Amino acid sequence: MRRADPDALARQEFDLIVIGGGITGVATARDAALRGLSVLLIEKDDFASGTSSRSTKLVHGGLRYLETYQFRMVAESLRERERMLLLAPHLTEVRPFLYLLYRGYPETRARLRLGLTFYDVASGQWRKRRHAMLSRSQVLDREPHLNPDGLLGAGRFYDVLTDDARLTIDTAKGAAEAGAVLLNHAAVTGLVIEDGRACGVRVEDLLGGGLFEVRCRQVLNATGPWTERTRGFEDGGPSGRLRPTKGVHIVLRKRDFPLNTAVFLRSPDDNRVVWPIPSLDDSLVYVGTTDTDYAGDPDGVEPDEADLRYLLNVANHTIPDARLDLGQIVGSWAGLRPLVAPEPGTSAGNTSREHAISTGPAGMLTISGGKLTSSRLMAQQFVDAAVRRLGGRRRPSRTATTPIAGGDTARLPGVRARAAAAGVPSELVAVWIARYGSNAGAVLTRYLADPAAAEVIGPRGLTRAEVRYCVDEEQCRTVEDLMVRRTSLFYWDATGGVSHLDAIAAELAARLGWSEAERAAQADAYRARVARHRPAPQGPP
Repeated sequence: MRRADPDALARQEFDLIVIGGGITGVATARDAALRGLSVLLIEKDDFASGTSSRSTKLVHGGLRYLETYQFRMVAESLRERERMLLLAPHLTEVRPFLYLLYRGYPETRARLRLGLTFYDVASGQWRKRRHAMLSRSQVLDREPHLNPDGLLGAGRFYDVLTDDARLTIDTAKGAAEAGAVLLNHAAVTGLVIEDGRACGVRVEDLLGGGLFEVRCRQVLNATGPWTERTRGFEDGGPSGRLRPTKGVHIVLRKRDFPLNTAVFLRSPDDNRVVWPIPSLDDSLVYVGTTDTDYAGDPDGVEPDEADLRYLLNVANHTIPDARLDLGQIVGSWAGLRPLVAPEPGTSAGNTSREHAISTGPAGMLTISGGKLTSSRLMAQQFVDAAVRRLGGRRRPSRTATTPIAGGDTARLPGVRARAAAAGVPSELVAVWIARYGSNAGAVLTRYLADPAAAEVIGPRGLTRAEVRYCVDEEQCRTVEDLMVRRTSLFYWDATGGVSHLDAIAAELAARLGWSEAERAAQADAYRARVARHRPAPQGPP
């Protein structure tokens, strides 16, 4: 997946231009390219730089949405969850969850059993993963540190953890493999409108500088929290059809917060459903999420102290002996849910996660709302809408059966065999496979090609070979691109990788031709971002 040449783009016309490189945008580009359409995707920052790297990192049906009777959406999401296990096996892991029942909760044991039965059946996998109702003693045998006061029992069910940023990156890479052209760090500054119809976009290249125009037959707006801003290119101002809500998560060490099974329970502050979840990294647990209306700049959303203390209250209510304060927070993140605006008076938590597709006055198609889990289906419906406007006969969507990049499990035995024969540490290979799937072979090739590439220069076994792969094959162009979205070290390392930043920035500088001033500016910007998401100095993990 190489970054497109802006000069070449200005000389082409595409069937579709997709604005926005979050999960919905890249899934749309992949769907369109697999149908044989020519498609260009443009992202103003980096792929997954918005909501798609700041979610609860679940591919799930949304059990809590049964409370608001969103049965169709939950069933649809469960079917998509099962597809994602097949399409992205390297980035999805089934985990058990406990939906805790305490005295005073609105859920009764019978009501929870009914909801979990629906969850099992709607997934189509009830024979393989069936819920079980647990007694109080069974719950405490499994998780002895949980708050015992008023505990009545729990329902055990199953959902799927993912690395949301990697899921987005590998979907983007899959789009490129199917023929899509992708350009990150390039901002759409306006539409080209002729005879009242949008027929292209105006673009500013934020890396190389320069302005250019690209033509197309149909423009698609998949900009998530920036949807209203993009609509403004067409009709001059926001329409009020979006209700962004802010979701914050905190990360804790398992030694401070000893939890081994994800749990759903209610916040002691406002009775909302919240969830502490052991991460894919076994030494950490993350706790989410807040759900509050947000009216600020989508580019500036960050956790504040009120958010952190709300989640600490959740953690201390879950495990009272933990007695956590700000100093125990390893990291945090905040994202925006680009929800479709509901009827007046609807709370943020009860706002539907359904998506909507609309057509603007100049013919631009816009998709808003939705969830990470349903991104493939959303993209399919979005491309269907575009094809109807283009006219002519096109092939049907192929995304339900075509794995994303890295999802070809048949290649993994060969990768492991090559690595073992060359004496590459097995734990390093395991990290590559978990992160890149079958594309771990391309990292291995770089590792073996140059002795210097085998040097570990970052936390969790980050080698020069891995950095080089991300630059060469994944359009990694900044320190943040690498640390936040390619490797997720920002989230799961106690220092966010800052302890190794000089070596990492130097390797990026060598690959990307940065000056010393640019290298220093990149490192400083990343240090500042880490500091804004860590409320206290952190010790070793």
